[in-house]
Amino acid sequence: MALPLELLDNVFATLAPADLLVLARTSPAFFPIAQRHLYRSISLGPSTKNPLVVVLLARNPHLARCVRSFHVRMEPRSPIFSSFYTALAKALVNMTGLESLELSLTTCSSSVLRAAISDPTVSYPRLRHFSSSIPFDSTVVDFLSKAPILDSLSLDHIPDPKSPPLTPLVPPSILPALSQFTGPLHAALAIVPSRPLASVQLHDGDLTEEIVETLAASSQNLLNFSASTSSPPLPILRSISRSMSNLVYLRLMNTQNFLDVPDRTFFLQVAEVLYDILELSAFELCGMYWNSSKRKISETEERRIWTTPYEISFPSHADYTEFDDAHSLFPY
Repeated sequence: MALPLELLDNVFATLAPADLLVLARTSPAFFPIAQRHLYRSISLGPSTKNPLVVVLLARNPHLARCVRSFHVRMEPRSPIFSSFYTALAKALVNMTGLESLELSLTTCSSSVLRAAISDPTVSYPRLRHFSSSIPFDSTVVDFLSKAPILDSLSLDHIPDPKSPPLTPLVPPSILPALSQFTGPLHAALAIVPSRPLASVQLHDGDLTEEIVETLAASSQNLLNFSASTSSPPLPILRSISRSMSNLVYLRLMNTQNFLDVPDRTFFLQVAEVLYDILELSAFELCGMYWNSSKRKISETEERRIWTTPYEISFPSHADYTEFDDAHSLFPY
């Protein structure tokens, strides 16, 4: 009596690729199930010996439809031929079951997505995570419009400061489920304001008070925020405390030497600003991590107390243990 296909599928899902290969060769009944799981997750990197799998997927749409996770991470100096991009573009058209897609190719352009967006029948109804080093342009926006439940978006491309990028228009109707964004500032300004994100991490750009207000315009649920600024940090922090009052984690880097030596007054002013962000539990300013703890200020009320770097104590010399003979502890 044959086992139900659902049961076999659940069992095969727990097996390693080597075991799936054995089962695929064992029985014709096992072959389609094992094959489906073998192509479920594909990762290509600098040390990968099977880049031709992309060509295989391009030539076999039924295999491409099995892929749920597809990650390509290539080194900047990796030799990649134009035929690889052609095959990748064709394979992506058929990977309509994707749940996670990562395209980290330094020389890659949005042309690899063009075949997918030009076909009105192609969509990615399961895609939840998309990470890419492709420059953010209208082609990328059109591709994102085909992923209605996308939850996490990471754009790794850093634009050339000498030639400011042209920011494409992002219709408010796309990316309705987006909750996490990581990328350049110009892309964030196009994507974040019209969507209730929970996490925004900016890896380039110069944060200003005006930009803080723009990003927070419709993101009242923002819990995680990371950015850098060339302005003095206190006005930026005050703007953040007013506009992003529900933050749990905040990281602010400064690209300029805003103070030669931060003094106690500066740290106390920062702490006062942090008190206004009631849910904030973790904070980093220019590489300085701030400790905090909740303390009762009355019988019915607790308040988070921030310990400034000025107040952090380190063990004195007397707290260290000296060993007369270290060789007995390290025999090798």
